[in-house]
Amino acid sequence: MIRGEVKRMQEFYRDTWAEIDLDAIAYNVKQIKRIHPTKSLFVVVKANGYGHGDVEVSKVAIEAGANCLAVSGLDEALRLRQSGIEVPILVLGMTRLKDVPLAARHNISLTAHDKMWINQLVQLPLKEKIKVHLKVDSGMHRLGLMDSDQVKECYEDLCRASMVEIEGIFTHMATADCDSEYLDYQIRQFRHLIKELDLTGVKYVHLENTATLLQKEFQFDHGIRLGLGLYGINPDEDFIPISFDLKPALKLFSNVVQVKKIKKGDKVGYGATYEASEDEWIGVVPIGYADGWIRLHQGRNVIVNGVECEIVGRVCMDQMMIRLPNPIPMGTVVTLIGEGMPVERVAREIGTISYEILCLISDRVPRVYKKDGKIIAVKKMRFE
Repeated sequence: MIRGEVKRMQEFYRDTWAEIDLDAIAYNVKQIKRIHPTKSLFVVVKANGYGHGDVEVSKVAIEAGANCLAVSGLDEALRLRQSGIEVPILVLGMTRLKDVPLAARHNISLTAHDKMWINQLVQLPLKEKIKVHLKVDSGMHRLGLMDSDQVKECYEDLCRASMVEIEGIFTHMATADCDSEYLDYQIRQFRHLIKELDLTGVKYVHLENTATLLQKEFQFDHGIRLGLGLYGINPDEDFIPISFDLKPALKLFSNVVQVKKIKKGDKVGYGATYEASEDEWIGVVPIGYADGWIRLHQGRNVIVNGVECEIVGRVCMDQMMIRLPNPIPMGTVVTLIGEGMPVERVAREIGTISYEILCLISDRVPRVYKKDGKIIAVKKMRFE
């Protein structure tokens, strides 16, 4: 990307940025809609759209065919409403009972996850109807009702409440990306827990997340929740081979801001944890753990001019150092996530998952949005 191209849109003053391909977001939505044309598609945009930008991603996904949005908390849902988004929004996490009237006022659907919470919900003196999705715990043991009698009792209580609409019922899979046997158990358990319910009029029955929908086809559910796949990433390529492609939407770049030659035996970084084995060229790159590039990346590689270069010494709060094969001009682009360095590899090499790498990219890293190959917006999230 040409730095001057950004300057014409909105200036930022530190040479580290994330580039978001909105065409890739649209492409991924259309791929899933092509495979599941009859099901409602919830795109999951919690945690600022997995670091990509919740509002920007949501609007493009809706244009491409997404029917609903899913977020973690009410704050995230209200932000989307305030941006002018009108499609259904589901809060997947717990919402405080005192905030239910606010959710109802903004037509935001809530997760009904607990017997005591539901008992108090149906007694609230609501002036506007609240939509809920009943959460069933089929084996992940996070939020949700575990017992079939309790599921039935709570469902009937919600049905009787005049100011409550049961819009959906759902569960969450714990091992869809790593254990088919337990996945099958959870599917059976979900069906067992809801078999006594009259689901006539319930708009959304949903259990499929990205890892599940890439593997299985269900006839009894009405909706799918597209999380990591929205951003072009397969949760586990080895475990879940797919017959179609998804396009990664995010790249992470920085620039080299200083190049220096150090001598054999010189040490680099806090704690002097790296010692040069010979005379070496070192580049300083303005990205660090305050940007989400945590200290575990020490010893990993980034890409400079098509060559992999090792991160040497400890990653600092705002900067890090890399070993270069030769001197290069200041301003040379460093690819941390992108061509030749997919986020799946980045995650694997520090023992985590792609979700975490993406969500860790902090709000002080500007997001540069591209469509049709051109920059259309720059968002300096922390500084706006």
